[in-house]
Amino acid sequence: MTVSFELNGRADIHMHTNASDGLPTAKQVLDHVAKRGHLDVIAITDHDVLGASLWAYEQRSKYAFDIIPGVEVTARGGHVLGLWVTKAIPVNLSIIETVAAIHEQNGVAILAHPGELLMNGDQVLRYLRNPAVLLDWNLDAVEVFNAGAMTPGNNVLARRIMRGLDIPLVGNSDAHTLSAIGRGLTRFKGHSSVDFRSALTQHQTAAEGTRWQLTDYLKLSVKSIPIKRNKSTDLSSLSTYPTV
Repeated sequence: MTVSFELNGRADIHMHTNASDGLPTAKQVLDHVAKRGHLDVIAITDHDVLGASLWAYEQRSKYAFDIIPGVEVTARGGHVLGLWVTKAIPVNLSIIETVAAIHEQNGVAILAHPGELLMNGDQVLRYLRNPAVLLDWNLDAVEVFNAGAMTPGNNVLARRIMRGLDIPLVGNSDAHTLSAIGRGLTRFKGHSSVDFRSALTQHQTAAEGTRWQLTDYLKLSVKSIPIKRNKSTDLSSLSTYPTV
């Protein structure tokens, strides 16, 4: 991808804490990013719960990088990242309904890992046959690099789906461990969350990164992930913040 503008900002706006199926606490995430100094903008996007993300957003004055409130919403047919969202979004809506609900909060809606066959295999075929459906959903961006993608070729499929579509592209880590944070990221012009949102609006973003390390996958055993997700479902109706 050749661009005529300087993409000097680094954003990772897809990561998880122990409020859903991640391992670290929100505080551990913030302190890790501060110690590494490798990102300008982050968002904690736990599955269908906002507590950790809102807590992190309240700490934004204490850190040199920008923090966006967000959530990963479980929709029918896929997952949608909602950024600048501070109120719960109902689960199991259609993608177009989920996007509309995010926009009602003046948020940004991003389709996550569209090439992930293990999570939405039937939709991947639909995207490949009729990629223009993504335009109909009024998405603000599509994630074409996911560092934690489980399906081989996931990111290749995502880029193929997006070929020729005029929708901004982003990359993210989908981190569930501290060491995975920043392994996928979005390059944009500027350094702040305001710059990042402006870059999405102007289609001036680029996705890049490297896959999780083997140790990141080993830390997330097949057994532990569904247990944590069941726990997150039980907590979805609570408005209190998680212990950090």
